Amino acid sequence: MKLEQAKRDYYRRRAKEEGFRSRAAYKLQQMNNKYRLMHRGSKVVDIGCAPGGWLQVASKLVDNVGVVVGVDLDKVEPLSKNTITLQDSITSEGFLDRLKAALRKDKADLVLADLSAKLSGIWDIDHFRQIDLCMKVIDLLPEILEEKGSLVMKAFQGDELDNLVRRLKQSFSRLEISKPNASRKESSEIYLVGLGFKGTVPERQVEHAELEPQSEGRLGSSESDW
Repeated sequence: MKLEQAKRDYYRRRAKEEGFRSRAAYKLQQMNNKYRLMHRGSKVVDIGCAPGGWLQVASKLVDNVGVVVGVDLDKVEPLSKNTITLQDSITSEGFLDRLKAALRKDKADLVLADLSAKLSGIWDIDHFRQIDLCMKVIDLLPEILEEKGSLVMKAFQGDELDNLVRRLKQSFSRLEISKPNASRKESSEIYLVGLGFKGTVPERQVEHAELEPQSEGRLGSSESDW
């Protein structure tokens, strides 16, 4: 068995033994251990939360005095009392109002975005759509993230990544690129960790034409986390 397959099997087995809904839970745990993103009482928004592995990690860390709001187009089964799930689209009318209500009219201390669009199988299109979703999350940050708050965002490597990184560097005091040990080495995914949100975001420098009339696809992981 190859080392990467053994590592994936290890985290898959461990997730089942420890009751996590996906092995992706360990990616968030490892990043939180490094960057100290959450603590007791934190308010967290998890965009692209299905099947709920990251929700489970966040729920435990913020404890019963914090709140975690998960958003996904797919229905996510409820977790604990401090966790709210919205079956919703970030581009739908009224989404911000529904999210703010779930946050009890506050802003989040941390925004998680482990998402991708529905795959077409054509890499250039899939990469563009994933980065476009990331850009749409950035558009929302002034409305949903506290100044000096943090962001963890999955992105896929490719031609559009530099534009995303550049925009995040202008929005946060510090930007780190992370590849948690629980990620597959051969995967093109990386995680962008923004620390110290400045409160505003720059507009996109280049507007791309739509590739086709788009539905948002699925706000979730593009690969199986099992």
